[in-house]
Order: sequence, then structure tokens, then C-alpha cells
Amino acid sequence: MLLISCSNDDQPNPPTANECDDVAEILEEADFSSIETSNYTIIDAQINDDCLEIRFGASGCDPEPWEVYLYSTDAFYAVFPLQRAVKMELINNQDCAASFEVDISFDLTAFQIEGQNEIPLQIEGWDEQVVYEY
Repeated sequence: MLLISCSNDDQPNPPTANECDDVAEILEEADFSSIETSNYTIIDAQINDDCLEIRFGASGCDPEPWEVYLYSTDAFYAVFPLQRAVKMELINNQDCAASFEVDISFDLTAFQIEGQNEIPLQIEGWDEQVVYEY
């Protein structure tokens, strides 16, 4: 048996609007409190569908091996609607003075709260409140 297939589509499939680089996670409050956030500067933060897109700057030799995570905890501010405290963690063990700007996005579906259709995010290191609507 011989099977031959042809396609006129030489272009790769474009990413869908909901594809994010990584997934945000919920941590225990003690673990969340211990996250260090002083080794980077957030330049921009905005919501695009279920993704939080962050542009940040940091120093190092090469941003390729950096590990970046986004966390929240289930300890909420005592206001309604409930709000989430959010921290980005950058693991960068490089000792170089070069500066880089990096774009990364995180899927926020883990941050959703039952009974709410939006949640304000208080991102440490970013002065503007970001509202995630779902």
C-alpha cells in the first residue's frame, strides 16, 4: 500500500490567542512569602485572554537558561472582589553585568476563583493593578 499526501500550506500554524509560555501556580503562603523579587524589574504587564504577559529586565550573561515562574497564594486581601497577590520569580545564577529585556506569558486559569468572573492582581514590583477577567 502506498499513501501520498500533499499540502499547499507551507506556513507553520500560527499560535492561538490562548497559548502562553508557562502556567501560573498557587503556593502555600509560607513558600509564597519567601520568593525573592529584587533581581529583576517589571517593565510592562498586561492581560491577553487567559495570559498575563510580562516584559521584565534583568542582568546576566544570557537570558536563555533563566527560569521564570509566576505564583500566587490562597491568602486573599480582605476586600471584595477577592484580589490575588502575585510574584514573579526569576532564577538567574549568572554573574554578568549585561542587561536584557525578556517577554514571557503565564496562563492564569489557576488563579480563577469560583463565584467571581474577574480578579484584580497585585503584582509585586508593578505599580498598576491588573484585572484578569474570565
